[in-house]
Amino acid sequence: MKKTIIALCVIFTLMISVGLVVAGKQTKTENGDTYRHLIKSNNGMLKIMYGVQHNFDKGFTTDLTPGQLKVLERFGVEVEKVELYQILGKPVCGNGIIEGGEKCGEPELPGCPEGYVCENCKCVEETTLPTRTCEPSTQTPWGIEKVNGGSGGAGINVAVLDTGVYKDHLDLDVKLCKDTTKRGIKNGCSDGNGHGTHVAGTIAANGGGDSLGILGVAPEANLWMVKVCGPSGCWTDDIAEAIIYVTNQGAHIISMSLGGDTQSSLIKDAIDYATENGVLVIAAAGNDGPADGSIDYPGANIKVIAVGAIDINEAIPYWSSRGVNDGDYIIEEREVEFGAPGVSVESTWKNGCYNTIGGTSMATPHVAGMAASLWQGSADTTRIYLQNLAKNHDLYTTGDDTATGFGLPIAP
Repeated sequence: MKKTIIALCVIFTLMISVGLVVAGKQTKTENGDTYRHLIKSNNGMLKIMYGVQHNFDKGFTTDLTPGQLKVLERFGVEVEKVELYQILGKPVCGNGIIEGGEKCGEPELPGCPEGYVCENCKCVEETTLPTRTCEPSTQTPWGIEKVNGGSGGAGINVAVLDTGVYKDHLDLDVKLCKDTTKRGIKNGCSDGNGHGTHVAGTIAANGGGDSLGILGVAPEANLWMVKVCGPSGCWTDDIAEAIIYVTNQGAHIISMSLGGDTQSSLIKDAIDYATENGVLVIAAAGNDGPADGSIDYPGANIKVIAVGAIDINEAIPYWSSRGVNDGDYIIEEREVEFGAPGVSVESTWKNGCYNTIGGTSMATPHVAGMAASLWQGSADTTRIYLQNLAKNHDLYTTGDDTATGFGLPIAP
């Protein structure tokens, strides 16, 4: 222990001398390169030196420059690169483009406090309550009709880990609003992208108090929103922190319309924790099809329900990722479990109105909403119930196939 402390003091002195750390503040290299890493140590001095994004049992995460990384490696401190996942919505023709970037709150500006809204990158006092200025093309989108949704979900907590939400949308009743992208867990979940608001609406839009808005699959469910994605994507440590947080808060279902090519050790551990505590985890299969085995993580995790996309005619879009299903109706690693509506899906949007986009991102909340509206008392029994329903509506090829797994679960 004494040798470790001496080594850390040497590291700290060396890094100050070369300008790689200043009192725990993250500095940049000349070209501004930093990347998120997991430092596999819970030493307090290292945390002071580098700052902490999130704490985990195996260490802590932070952004490191190449120079800082070299110093740690030189002194034998084990470091692991943190994966960056992406949201899995796909633009469509017309005005269905997923807009990137954030305004208030990302990346350096603080979020607006309660009672204030973001206008032109400034927080201004909210003086009027939102009023309806637009209506959807239909109150019950084709996907909601396809799964026989639009009711139920009372008492079920559905946590959506995404880009945040426009919580003042007339059709959404957001019960929890948190952000894990700014170090730790902060209040607020503003959505500068629109993707999270869209996913939220498919799960739990309630039509608004005037009944002129849009309906989700389970409008009575408790909608919990955690912002885990910013302009650059979705850091997997931010996702893992959110999974652990909502599990501890009592979530029944976690919905993640995001993914990447490799399994994150942090997310795997968090999913283990969630499922051990009775949470049903659902994620997008990905948009990397049509090759078999193109499924993304965390959907590819055996403990997660992976959802592929179908269109209104129950055809499979070429881009919907495939699993390695072997037809035995036993879920294994890297297998798709269900197909669900994911093409030209209309839902709530970040401007208080509506938008039509597609992707396995849009298929995932249909299944999350189904799980909420048909909750069977536990995650395991609900998963089995959905599987049995899906077998009654087989898709793609006969049996447990690579694109839609068991099929499409439709509420009785």
